[in-house]
Amino acid sequence: MSQVPDESTSDLKLIRRCQAGDQEAFAGLYGRYRLQLYSYLGKMLSGNSHLVDDLFQQTWIRVLANLGQYEHRQRFISWLFRIAHNLVVDHVRRHARREMVEVDERLADESLGEAWEEMDRETLLRAVAKGAEALSPEQQEVLALRQQGVPFREIAEIQDTSINTVLGRMHYAVKRLRRMLCDYVTDDPLEPEG
Repeated sequence: MSQVPDESTSDLKLIRRCQAGDQEAFAGLYGRYRLQLYSYLGKMLSGNSHLVDDLFQQTWIRVLANLGQYEHRQRFISWLFRIAHNLVVDHVRRHARREMVEVDERLADESLGEAWEEMDRETLLRAVAKGAEALSPEQQEVLALRQQGVPFREIAEIQDTSINTVLGRMHYAVKRLRRMLCDYVTDDPLEPEG
C-alpha cells in the first residue's frame, strides 16, 4: 500500500518508491520541485510561456522515463535541472536562436548594491533584465540557476563544464551587469527623451 509523502520524506525515499511503481511518491516529487523547475525554465525562456509549458511537461516526461536509471550521485534537483537544461539546449540548437534570461530582483539585491541606491526598484529591475539580454546564454543560465539556489558545483554538472568555468561565467556576468548599470545611472536610457 502506498503512503502519501510528506515534506520530511527524503528525495531518495520518494525516488525509490517511484521506481517501485508508487504514483503518489512521484506526485510528492512533482509537488516538491514543480515551482522551482517552472521558474528556472521561465528564466531561461523568458517571454515564451508556451515553450516554457511545453519544456516543463517534456522534462517531467523524461524524468518518468529515466527514473529507473536514476542513481543518487547528485541531488535530484540537479538531475532534474540537467534534464531541463538539455531540453532547452536542444530547442535552441533546433531553432538556431538565442533565448534570453530575465534576471530577477534577488540578483539585484545580492550583486548590484551601489546602483540600487541611485535608481528606484522598477528602473533597476528593467535595467538588469535589459543588461542580462547582452550576456551569453551560458552566463544567463548560471544567473538563473544561482537564483534558484543551485550551488556552483552542481551548475558545473548541469552545464557539463568545470567549476572554474562556471565561476568565471558568474564573475563576468556580474561585472558586465555592473558596468551596464553604471551606464544606466549616468545616461538614464530608460527615461523617454523629450
